[in-house]
Amino acid sequence: MTGRSGRFDYLDGVRAVAIAAVLALHWLSWYLPVFRGGSIGVDVFFALSGFIITTVLWRTGADASPVRAWGHFLRRRALRLYPALVGLVAGAVLLHAVTPWAPLGPLEVLRRGSVVLGQGTALWAASTGDRLWLPGLHPFGQTWSLAIEWYFYVLWPLVLLVARTRRCSARRLAVVTYGCATLLYLVSLPLDTAWFYFGPSARFAELLLGAGLALTMQSGWQPRLSSRTGTGLGVTALTGICAYTLLAPAAGSELYRIVGVPLAVGGTAALVVAGYGAGPGPVHRLLSHRWVAGLGRHSYSLYLWHLVPMLLLEEVSGVPKPVLGAVVVAITAVLTLASYRLLEAPFLRPRGHALAPAASGVFTQAPAVRTPRPTSAETRSSAAVPLRVSPMRRTASSRNGAPRLPAASRSARKASKGR
Repeated sequence: MTGRSGRFDYLDGVRAVAIAAVLALHWLSWYLPVFRGGSIGVDVFFALSGFIITTVLWRTGADASPVRAWGHFLRRRALRLYPALVGLVAGAVLLHAVTPWAPLGPLEVLRRGSVVLGQGTALWAASTGDRLWLPGLHPFGQTWSLAIEWYFYVLWPLVLLVARTRRCSARRLAVVTYGCATLLYLVSLPLDTAWFYFGPSARFAELLLGAGLALTMQSGWQPRLSSRTGTGLGVTALTGICAYTLLAPAAGSELYRIVGVPLAVGGTAALVVAGYGAGPGPVHRLLSHRWVAGLGRHSYSLYLWHLVPMLLLEEVSGVPKPVLGAVVVAITAVLTLASYRLLEAPFLRPRGHALAPAASGVFTQAPAVRTPRPTSAETRSSAAVPLRVSPMRRTASSRNGAPRLPAASRSARKASKGR
């Protein structure tokens, strides 16, 4: 975990895998005959997003009415995502206004930016036919995936929260979710290239499969893996994603539909299960490393900005390609850090511990219990051993009519009786 934000470093590491695949596609495949399979990085993002959103909503959305919780969720998502998105549009307009060789005028960039802010890029891109490169949306072509997530945010959280309020079990809802995801994927297979890639149906399938995994884990199934099994599962998933990114053809091929999408979603699920179900191993340490997790934490701003300098400088002549590439990377790094620190970090809110795994792989959530104010000695003791309350203990407590107190508080009471 990282600080009080409720972030799980390992999941940020999975985000790093996704953004690395996207960068390999957009930055390297233009100059090398490899990395054209990096489009599966977006599939990893979608599957992971479905898992995270569903986990958080299921564990935190039971105390309010569905509509109220849904509205609160949408407000938080807008506050989380829109400042950086507005910053992208405003920054791109400014850069095109001050760059003499800019391929577009600032007014045209602003016009395209209005489509971005209205979340219309996915449907616009899906209507283009068989093309996956979107010159009509430059420099905002990458924002189509954000529009897909917003369509999902409008629909799925409300369905989930209504089902939660009506006492639908997580297991039953997981079965329905898997069924809907499979149906959407199969229905999407005959679609043309643009609709399959940019349209909501196939992407909703990926998001729902991540959601189904979250519901399965919330239903009481806890992945308990040995360190060797967890490492093997993680290594297999990472190897598959990396090999496809390096060697596969572009996303317009049939291989992407039949192999790439299932591989990306299955690999993401395997990484999540390995992260929650096994003790620390090589893969867990790699994805939780502060540099890897840090890349994942900056992945939203990096994804927004990674194409803008490249498209702005691609027409520059007389500069060696390696030098131009280094300049693009440096400018992108500066813009990403500025976007994250100024437009993301101020709006991040703690998630509590909704995504935190216990050491045993069991999701834990401490109940809201009023306890006597601890003494300074008890505070030092409890700080050394974090409190974890298992679902079984919570159930037993509710049957007995009163929640069990933490061990430190019980000992304090016995001591006071002795006095």
